This record gives sequence, structure tokens and C-alpha cells, in this order.
Amino acid sequence: EEVKIEVLHLPEACSPKSKKGDLLNAHYDGFLASDGSKFYCSRTQNEGHPKWFVLGVGQVIKGLDIAMMNMCPGEKRKVIIPPSLAYGQQGYVQGKIPPNATLIFEIELYAVNKGPRSVEAFKQIDKDSDKKLSELEISQYLKEEFARDGKKRHPSVHDEILADIFKKNDHDGDGFISAKEYNVYQHDEL
Repeated sequence: EEVKIEVLHLPEACSPKSKKGDLLNAHYDGFLASDGSKFYCSRTQNEGHPKWFVLGVGQVIKGLDIAMMNMCPGEKRKVIIPPSLAYGQQGYVQGKIPPNATLIFEIELYAVNKGPRSVEAFKQIDKDSDKKLSELEISQYLKEEFARDGKKRHPSVHDEILADIFKKNDHDGDGFISAKEYNVYQHDEL
């Protein structure tokens, strides 16, 4: 079973194309294939703001992760997702989706950004290019990020975030975060 993709609109300038680990901003409507009834509309949720999510990491159903690969800003697609890549045999009661339902989504993609765990971000933090992140490198990166958004924060916030990053990512406890430890999206480029 696979996702069927129909491109409804493709902008002339189609770049960048979305890939696993990118942060996407999109509106989408979901319909039941059986009777065409709408079960979801992102425009009526969250005050009508498009949804932000990281592609390919399970923040949306598997079928949408597949359907939104290689998509560019401004592109519109209609996709048909089989039950095995949606909510399967159990369905989704809160979403009014019956068991074994085939779903149709109309998607409009607005933005493709580098995801929070991209190779580019790792290389940016890894100032000495030794393929591991030291506490000093991450501390410096946090200072730059905080300066960029201009919000006033108590200095302890920086230390708490730094400690949390190491607690969650330094799996072997060596005081460094290796490319493998950092990279939840398992890129091959590193």
C-alpha cells in the first residue's frame, strides 16, 4: 500500500524541496475517502494559523510524512493515504476516523526551514569541526540564539537548558554530544 500523490499546483520556482528533518509550515484539510466528509481542517484550529511540524519524525501520521517529502513552498497536493499509513484498524475516535479508513488530504505548503537537528545546525555549533559538541560550543550557540530572539532571560535559564541538553543527548556520558547522539534524524552526511 502506498500514498497516492496528485500535484494540484507547482510554483515555477520550486526550491527548497522538503526533506526528512525539515521544519514545515502547512495548511491541510482531511477527508474520509468513503463519503468525502471532512474530519480535519487546520484553518479552523489554532486560530487559523498553519501548522508547524518536523517532517519524517512521526509528528504527523506516516502517510503525511511520506506525502510531504520533496514538496516546495507554494505547492499544493491532494494525497490519498491507505489505512496502514494512517490510523489502521483501530481508527481514531477523537478525530472521528473509523477503523480501516482511507484518508484524503489537501495540503498547501507555505514554508520549508532547516529543522532543529539538521546537519547544517550541527556544523554551525561544532566550531572546531571535531564532529562532537562540547559544553562550551553549545553554551556559545545558546547565547547566540538568545541574542537573536532578543528576549530577556535570567542567566540561570541558560544553565538549565545546557544541563538539559546534555542530560537528554550525551548518552555515553563523556561530556560531549557526538554527531550520532545529537542527530535524532540519522543523516548520512555527518
